[in-house]
Amino acid sequence: MLAELVAITAALAMPESLPGWVLASFLLATAALAVAIFPLSASLGLARLLLRPGLVVVLAAPALWMALQAVPMPTGTLGNPIWATASAALSEPLPEMITVDTATTMFSLAQYCAVLATALVTAVITLDRYRAAQVLHILLAIATVATAMWFGKETNGAAGPDGSTVAVLGVLLAYATAIRALDQLRRHSRPGTIAPAPLPALLAAIIAMVVCMAALVIRTNATTVVAALLGSGILLSVFAIRRWFLGSWGTAGVLATAAIVSIAIATTIPFRTNTDLTIAFSTSSQTATERMLQDVGPTGSGAGASTVLLPIYLDVEGGASRERPTAAAAIVVDMGWAFLCGLVVIALLGACILIRRSLSRTYDYVFAALGAGASIAVTILAFSEHGILGLGASLLLGALFGLSFGQSVHSPGRDVISSESKEASDRIAVQAQASRWRFASALVTMWPRIPLMVLGIALITQAVWMALPELYLSVRPSSVSVLSTAAAWPNGISKPVSVAAAREDLWFRGGSRFSSDSAPAADEQSTAPLVTSSAFARALRSSPLRGDIWLMLAAGSKHNSSPSSTAAMLKMSYYTAPNDLDLLPLRVSVALATDTVVREPEFRELVKRDITLVVRHRPALRPALVTAYRSASPDGKIYLEGLISELDPAYLDQVRTRSSRQGSR
Repeated sequence: MLAELVAITAALAMPESLPGWVLASFLLATAALAVAIFPLSASLGLARLLLRPGLVVVLAAPALWMALQAVPMPTGTLGNPIWATASAALSEPLPEMITVDTATTMFSLAQYCAVLATALVTAVITLDRYRAAQVLHILLAIATVATAMWFGKETNGAAGPDGSTVAVLGVLLAYATAIRALDQLRRHSRPGTIAPAPLPALLAAIIAMVVCMAALVIRTNATTVVAALLGSGILLSVFAIRRWFLGSWGTAGVLATAAIVSIAIATTIPFRTNTDLTIAFSTSSQTATERMLQDVGPTGSGAGASTVLLPIYLDVEGGASRERPTAAAAIVVDMGWAFLCGLVVIALLGACILIRRSLSRTYDYVFAALGAGASIAVTILAFSEHGILGLGASLLLGALFGLSFGQSVHSPGRDVISSESKEASDRIAVQAQASRWRFASALVTMWPRIPLMVLGIALITQAVWMALPELYLSVRPSSVSVLSTAAAWPNGISKPVSVAAAREDLWFRGGSRFSSDSAPAADEQSTAPLVTSSAFARALRSSPLRGDIWLMLAAGSKHNSSPSSTAAMLKMSYYTAPNDLDLLPLRVSVALATDTVVREPEFRELVKRDITLVVRHRPALRPALVTAYRSASPDGKIYLEGLISELDPAYLDQVRTRSSRQGSR
């Protein structure tokens, strides 16, 4: 229990950072293996009821689909077309896969395994009602503190993406804690006295509710507030039924009233028409996401692929965009429409099951009702924002569902097996039956341990996979070769990209999305070694969407390969990273220096777009045009002069003057 709570805290404190992922994976692997190897004997009977084979199959299906997306497919079947295009550009065969980036798919698989381990471990350890109460209070404390920290960062404009989701879960946890405390006060109170034990929990719940609701009202949109209200409405409805409206008619009346109120509240959600359903509830700009959804196939583009595809669809002329697709849109892009529909059906079905179990429990019904409310709230949040896909929020949500399902199982007294008395009359048959029963009982007893052990081993493997390349690069930086043609990498752009390619080379079946997408620090740039072009090519086996690596290959091959090969690699750079301004100086230089590129109409339009962007919208990049003009071919200089004369005739003389000065030096 301590290990998984520390993992959740670390994930919330270090969102989207590699140390947070590695630490959470190791801690959750330890917790899963510990629960699998050293379970309490009293919990085995309930664990068998909880981890039924059908449920395990349902939970394992997303992981199997993610793994299948990263497996090579037969040519011309379900593989993404980008692999065939990349294979033609590299002039070597590449295996076709569903995913467009094996690195992000493997990280998504690791995150799902971590969330699943959190849910299962929590479900097993909270089969005991006292530990369930402890976990409820600790989760409430974590959610409240994380919400307060997120509110402070949001005020300064540096908040994480999953803060509003944590705030909604904090509201639900506060309601559940308050309802449980009120029930304890009612049961333990006597005439003239009040049991003091539940009062601190009630006070803490009120404080947490005020903090989380204030953060939602002040810093979020109407959809998020409605999600919190509807989820809380489920809890209050179950509380009203258990407290005042017992019986089938009372239950039906409360549920009908709750449905009417929920529909009335839902009508206040802002709904955008003439757009995709997955982004209809979003209040932020989703222009690039809408374009991305139009190109998605039935099988998706690979788990986590939305993060690498989104920059391609952004409008660079609009400036730096903070657009984040909603969780529902990201799931459709990653896994396909059928997967999203299945998730929605499972969430609604799970809410109904938890409500039914909550109404059938004698005590501690609030835990199952908490899971039902969270299912409704999270479903709404998925169509309005991205937060539920964050590592910290997803781990907290997994712990909450594990707590709910763990406490929804009936008490151990109902699991006593009484069929043995039927064989008491036959002494000879008793021994054979007992032997067979012991064997079957051993198999049944081992069943709950198997999923936890598999998850623990998988998480340890994934943690080593994430941590080993970073450790290898930090210990043996000299293991990466130095590229002799250093003149092909101007403006210092080669070193950050080469370090990223080195990581991709070490992660042959996946890579670090945390390190490869960001440039190293200044001291690292000054010492980072270059890698060979073969390492760049091997890195593209992980993801053909690496526009920076395509550009490095094009720049390195313009002296050693045919012009058509350089043009093919340069075209891949244009199409996979059209909006990366860091690549623009080198890309324009390589394009104007290659006659094949300048003479092709399609390339002329691409180069014109880059130059127009520099002249009209990015004046800080204008010196790059001088460098490109000086190294351009005769046809390239003529084409560049014509473009600049159309866009800014006065600047053309400056380009010629500065180019001549640099040439004389």
